[in-house]
Amino acid sequence: MPPGSRQTPSIGPSPCRECRAEVDATALVCPHCNAPRPGWPVFTGDGYEWKTEATWLGVPWIHVAFGLDAAGRPRTARGIVAIGQRAVGVVALGIMTCGFVSVGLVSLGLFSVGVVAVAALAAVGVNAAAPYAIGVVAAGLTVGGAAPFGYKILFSAIR
Repeated sequence: MPPGSRQTPSIGPSPCRECRAEVDATALVCPHCNAPRPGWPVFTGDGYEWKTEATWLGVPWIHVAFGLDAAGRPRTARGIVAIGQRAVGVVALGIMTCGFVSVGLVSLGLFSVGVVAVAALAAVGVNAAAPYAIGVVAAGLTVGGAAPFGYKILFSAIR
């Protein structure tokens, strides 16, 4: 099997990859050392991670993170500009994002764009919720879209 590939563990006892104690291969946590997925093969950290050395208030200017870390958990990008499947930053781009300006499939922020966009000020997306929202389904104060729900409707396909 190539390095970094995932496989399901075999049924039965196997050594924990951290403390080497005998554990059930399907256990989620080692009862001895609390290591995650102790019977699974060692994750090689499938994915990619890069961040700038320059920081502002301890946060990198740009952080890019995709894939899984060494423990098998999804990587989260955290930076002024965060790019990844999970991204948290002033400008966040990815699948699940949270930031001042957030662009992703599921996005949360002051300004959000995505399939599901929730914002404190303005949102654009298939499903958008914000004081100013535009989307197929839009909810807020001033809205527009195919099925808008709001105080002031800018435009609508179902009037």
